[in-house]
Amino acid sequence: MIFRKAVQPDFDSIQNLYWTLIDREQDNPSFPHWKKGIHPSDEMLQESIEKGEMYVLADGEVAACVIANNEKVDEYVDVPWQVDSDDVTVLHILAVHPDQRGKGLARELMAKMIGLERSKGKKALRLDVIENNVTAEKFYQKTGFQYIQTKTLYYDVVGEMVFKLYELVL
Repeated sequence: MIFRKAVQPDFDSIQNLYWTLIDREQDNPSFPHWKKGIHPSDEMLQESIEKGEMYVLADGEVAACVIANNEKVDEYVDVPWQVDSDDVTVLHILAVHPDQRGKGLARELMAKMIGLERSKGKKALRLDVIENNVTAEKFYQKTGFQYIQTKTLYYDVVGEMVFKLYELVL
C-alpha cells in the first residue's frame, strides 16, 4: 500500500469506502453515526482533497483514509490538553474499507500520520471519538493516544453528542 495525499481522481474511491462502511456498519452499536452524503459529506471530502488534508493508503483503490488539519470545535478551547500549543493536528474520520480489515492498515496509516506530523514539527495529534465507539477508542489507545476528557461537543452534522477526547504528544 502506498501512503500519499489524496488527489481528485481518488474521490469516487474514497466516497465508496465511506458509503460501503456506512452500509455494512450502521447497525453496529460502536458505529459513529455517519450517514451517506451527510457525514462525511461529498463537499467535506472534496474540500479536504483540494486542500491537501486527506491522506490515503492505496493500491489502486483507496483502502484507508483520514483527514488531518487544524479544524476543531469551539469546545476544544477549555480542554486540559497535555500540550499547550496551537501547533497541533486534528484527525477526522479515519476509516478502513471493510474489505481491507484485519490487514493492519489502520495501524499503518496512523504510523505514517504520526511520522508525517512529527516531521512537520507538530507538537501533538488530537481527535475526538463518539462515546459509544469502543472499537476506535481501543485502537487509539493502542496507538499511544491518551484519554483526556469526556465532553459534550456540538457538530452541525450530529448536533450535541458526548465524545471522548484523545491526544498523542509528538
